Amino acid sequence: MLQDAHTRKISQPINIAPVGNTIVIAAKTDAWIYIHELIGDLSSAGTLSIYAGTTELANFALADGQGITEQDEPGEDNRPRFECKPGESFNITCTGGNFIGAVHYSYRY
Repeated sequence: MLQDAHTRKISQPINIAPVGNTIVIAAKTDAWIYIHELIGDLSSAGTLSIYAGTTELANFALADGQGITEQDEPGEDNRPRFECKPGESFNITCTGGNFIGAVHYSYRY
């Protein structure tokens, strides 16, 4: 019987300018991307849109300097907050100012 193989959680700082869709984590053809935590703030009022490839997963309207923390689903035994299928990158689009923070993720093979 085969079991899922997961990598350790990886932490990556992010600094995204409001210039369109930004690839935060590049797609892998042989692995899911599991986003366990996304934290940060937008330097001025705007929106933050989260994508798996071209599919929008979430959209947040943030006030000037407002922060955001999205974590694993509570009570779901480390179920990731966002998932990207093999071949989908994890992307963020923001309007307003820069989104500065970090993403914590793993791969599932």
